[in-house]
Parts: sequence; structure tokens; C-alpha cells
Amino acid sequence: MRLNDHDDFPFHQTAAPLDVPATSDPHFNDGYYFAFYRPGLHVFCGLRLHPNSNVMDGYAGVVAAGEQRDVRCSRALRPRTNELAVGPLRLDIVEPMTALRIRLDDPELGLAFDVTLRASAPAFFETRHRQSRHGRLLNDVLRYTQVARAEGEIAVDGEREAVEGWHGCRDHSWGIRSTMGPHAPLGGIEEESPDPRALRLWVPFECGDAVGFFHCHEAHDGSVLDCEGRLHLPGGRSLRIDAVRHALRYEAGTTRLEGGELTLVDEAGSEHPYRFEVACAPAHPQGFGYTRGWSDGGQPGVYRGAEVSERDRFDVSDPALRGGAAHLPPERRLGGTEFACTIAGRDGAVGMAHVEHMLYPARRPGRAGGGTA
Repeated sequence: MRLNDHDDFPFHQTAAPLDVPATSDPHFNDGYYFAFYRPGLHVFCGLRLHPNSNVMDGYAGVVAAGEQRDVRCSRALRPRTNELAVGPLRLDIVEPMTALRIRLDDPELGLAFDVTLRASAPAFFETRHRQSRHGRLLNDVLRYTQVARAEGEIAVDGEREAVEGWHGCRDHSWGIRSTMGPHAPLGGIEEESPDPRALRLWVPFECGDAVGFFHCHEAHDGSVLDCEGRLHLPGGRSLRIDAVRHALRYEAGTTRLEGGELTLVDEAGSEHPYRFEVACAPAHPQGFGYTRGWSDGGQPGVYRGAEVSERDRFDVSDPALRGGAAHLPPERRLGGTEFACTIAGRDGAVGMAHVEHMLYPARRPGRAGGGTA
């Protein structure tokens, strides 16, 4: 063990330096997801520490003109535990919970940006998620989500563009996640209940003077598993979101989201309706390295060397095909889940939303028109 600069702060929770978790589980991790976008262009990046595997990994990329391009990078975490940088990606926390600067300069990928994300509203602290199977803790995660605006500059293939008030979002999560760190198969002879989730929606948005966030999961029969969120309105009003009704549309003959209607129901029973339309081809998270997306078939958070990076470019223009990197066989490609969307309220207000939309295998689009009321 060694000290780092953060050990000078009086925030230790165990008898160990701050960069040593209380658990030795190799699936423990801590990190961020960022996105900023305008119609036709969606930028994403993330950075995550895996202290028990001695790994920091990250990714960044863009969806534009029907193509996704991304870079995945990984390095040894120690001794550079104080530096939130990996490969061509760097994060600086300018003002905690308010302003974060993210930078990328990757000539090989043809992408560079230097933007600061400033919070549009307080972060929403999501309910802790715990999941066990056959007696083993698979997931034990905390997350907060925050709507933001981006300022700075981006260049795609050398074409520079000012980023002036673009919509964006970010999250910060930490804990144990079975899909991060070494793959650990798990089996048993007794029957286990299948995962009840069939639909996931995770939606930070800004529409006119309203800033909101909700997430929900539904079962295969359309029943509600969970729903929570908050809506910030002019005049300092902040309302808890207790339910969401939705009518989702899909590209003809596919499971790719096209748009839809959302009705948020607040704690007093008042309804807040919105319409959204997908404004860019979706981002495919296997390009980030998630869900065995690395070219070696492994998960994020696995030690791959002192400094490692790899890049992909693939077509995402055809909604009937599950685009993906060449090293992923078509049957393993999960398709796009992160959608940059325009959004409109009933009062004529407009803005943008980030719609994370996941249909689990047994769920068909035709069953996704229910709600969480």
C-alpha cells in the first residue's frame, strides 16, 4: 500500500489508504459516464477505476453521419491514482457536483474535444441496486445522475465546431458490478428466478425551463418493477416523479427506438406530458468495451498492460442491423441503447433528452407501450 494526495483529506472509511476499497472483490469499481449532443451528433466518454485489479480504463467516441467511431483504453492504475486520465482521455473536476472538464485528442480516431459540463440541476441520487444469485452478490451499485450543458469545442476529422450550450448528462456510479472485472461464471443445481426485467428507460432531459430525470424497469407483462425521478421547474419547485406512462415507437420491423410520448406523474398526481424524437443514430455500448466488447472478448476492468488502446469504426445507419465492431460476431452484437433525442412539452417548450432504452431478450417492442403508473 502507498499514500496518495487524497489521503490528506479526513474522509477515510477503513484502516487503509483511500484508493484501497473496503472489499477485495475484483468487481468493485468507481467511475463516470458523460455525453453531450446536438441533433445529428452524439459524443460519449467514460472513465472507471478498478482498484482491486490495478486498472483504470476508459473510452470515448462519437456517432455522426451514420457511423460510430470509438477508442477504448486501459492502463495500470497505480502509481498514478491521482490522475484521472487514460490514453487520450482526461477528466478534471473543476467544481465538484457542478463543473467537470473532459478532454480528448485522438488523431488516429479523427476526434478531439475540450468541453466543460456544467450542471443544470442538482444530481439525482438513485436507489441502491443489489442483486444476488446462487448466494453470490452479483451487483451492489450506487449511482447519481445529473443533467448538464456543455461548452467548449469539438473537431471531427479536423472540422472544428463550437460547443455552445449543447445538452448533455453524466452519471457517477460505484460498487460491485459483475460485468466489470474478470468474468466469473456462476451456476447451480437449484432453480433460480429469471431476471424479471424486460424494459429499462433511463432519461435525463432538459426542456425549456424544466430539468428532469427518471428511470424505470418493467417486467415482461408490462408491470412496474421500479420507478423514480425528479422534475425541477421554474420558481424553485422540485417535484418527485412517482410514475411514468409511455408510448414508444420503433423503426419499422425493428427494436430500434424512433420516438414516443412520456407522461411523468408527480407526487401530487399532476401529469407532465412530453414528446421525443430520436435525433441521431444510437450509440452502441459494446464500442465502449461493455458487455464483452473488448477485442479479446474480455470485460472492462481486466489488466491488459501498462498502456493499451484499440479503436473501432462501424456503420450504425441501418436500423434493421445490429451494428458493431468487426471483432464481434453478429449474434453477439447488442445494438444501440443510448439515444440523443429532441423533446417537446405541451407548452411549446423544447430541448433534448438522453434516452437509454434497453429491451431485454424476451420483450418485444409491441409490449413496450404500457407504463409505470
